Amino acid sequence: MRNLAIGKKFCLTKELPHVRHQTISKRLSSKFDLSLFYMDEKTDISTELYFEYKFYLILEGEVLIAKNRLKVGDSLVCLPMEPFCIEAIKETIFLEISINLTEEKMKNLEKGRVIELKNMIDYVDGAISNLDIASTKNMKMMLMSFDANEGLKPHSAPGDALVVPLEGRAKVMVGDEEFEIGEQEQIVFPKNIKHNVTAITKFKMMLVLVID
Repeated sequence: MRNLAIGKKFCLTKELPHVRHQTISKRLSSKFDLSLFYMDEKTDISTELYFEYKFYLILEGEVLIAKNRLKVGDSLVCLPMEPFCIEAIKETIFLEISINLTEEKMKNLEKGRVIELKNMIDYVDGAISNLDIASTKNMKMMLMSFDANEGLKPHSAPGDALVVPLEGRAKVMVGDEEFEIGEQEQIVFPKNIKHNVTAITKFKMMLVLVID
């Protein structure tokens, strides 16, 4: 990951300045196309055509993407070779992830339809559930749900991993430090550093793993 604090919790909605009449973007990975966008109300990104899938997750505000209205927590997968524009109804902050068309296609998410991302995975009593969204040679995206008080054993990963909470609260350990995170708070687990997640309440999150 780049342009983000590593191993410390932060808030993606505070990572970009809010500037009147402007659209601002920041790339968050050098391995694949993961970007954070800010759009002031009534600004737009004109119609463009892309050669890969585009995944959007709204973190703040309200926006029209390909004529679909999205609010906080909503996601949308736009298809390759289908032109669309983005129009901010309110001040809006969102994540955009590009998935190359020549690699594996997006999994388990309906394309071209607004989805409240947290509703794509259910809780299982006393268990942890995983749902793969996409996997390429450079990244892996998944959703995870944790019943209250359930947690992963400490482990490390071969690349940095961005955790985006969708519902509930959890304790996360990074090395010897522990943090509590919830909606609107994110953290990046550093490559090869021991970490874990333990749910305080029922907890759902999106995980984006960089594969080196």
